[in-house]
Amino acid sequence: MTLEYENVENQPGVMWVSFVLGDATPGVVYNQYTYGMNKLWVSFDYGVNWEYRGNNPDYTHFFSGVNPGLIFKGNYEGFFKSIDYGLSFELLPITVICPFTEVGFIEPEFFGIYGEPGVGYNFVHSVDYGQTYTEIPIDSSVAFWQISGIYPQISRGTEPGELYLVSWWPDYHYKIFHSIDTGYSWTLKFESGFIDLYDWSVKYLAGRQSGSFYVFRSTLDPTLNHRLYYIDYSEDYGETFITYFHELDSIYTSVAVIQKTDLRLSASPNPFSDKTNIVFSITHAARISIKVYNVFGALVEILFDEFTETGEHRFTWSPKNLSEGIYYYSLEVNNEKKEVKKMILLR
Repeated sequence: MTLEYENVENQPGVMWVSFVLGDATPGVVYNQYTYGMNKLWVSFDYGVNWEYRGNNPDYTHFFSGVNPGLIFKGNYEGFFKSIDYGLSFELLPITVICPFTEVGFIEPEFFGIYGEPGVGYNFVHSVDYGQTYTEIPIDSSVAFWQISGIYPQISRGTEPGELYLVSWWPDYHYKIFHSIDTGYSWTLKFESGFIDLYDWSVKYLAGRQSGSFYVFRSTLDPTLNHRLYYIDYSEDYGETFITYFHELDSIYTSVAVIQKTDLRLSASPNPFSDKTNIVFSITHAARISIKVYNVFGALVEILFDEFTETGEHRFTWSPKNLSEGIYYYSLEVNNEKKEVKKMILLR
């Protein structure tokens, strides 16, 4: 990972990075600066050099990625399309009524979600630029809430009808669902552990290769800069992930490291009646959680949950309100289970 563009001062005519979109052309990306005027830029070399494309009214939304050079924008003035990478826009003679948030697989196709958190959401699909659309209720087990301002999000896959849906839940974790029938049914592929959104920023997007899905996570390093990046990459439609860890240096470059951990996790004594000493070690600084579950898989207690430096760590646990029995304790790195072991509590 290398720095391609940086702006450290708010100078007239200098671009600030805000909301980046990809084009269907390799190497072409757009940047929409949303604070104040909605300014649009385009880059043809993966973000190194940028060309200014003009201002737009407030609440302008852009959509791209279907065909090379094709980008749409919508605002109170109407719905527009450009086929020359945003150099010129044509007002489409239509009235858009579909609340869409994602482009489809052909030019006039769009997808979206609308509804009220805690009440219910609907999935919408249009094949005529949003003039008409079909509406499908989303099961409450798929999407029902919005957490910290994060609403359910649709991402287009690689095959017609293939979609991903990511939704957040009140105990601060997300679920990834996959559909192959244009949103009529959803299959749960992945469920994360707890993520403290005060410390972490989380984004996600389907890739260009079949079955690929990305989750991008960043958190503060000890100097309070967002230079710790985790790219979770899946090749099986979001079911399993490989994590690539980036610790950016002072000039914002990094080489990806497949994140691994020393799986040494132990509790001693075990069995125990009063207290036990838990020891773990890690090889990369990360967010570490030690959790206890009962035999039915229900979370009993979070013993440890904080950003942790490399090396060996130990602490003592004295359960107060647990009955005698078998329990399982887990080592989780950045909210992914890495090791699970059994402990026996005697009373």
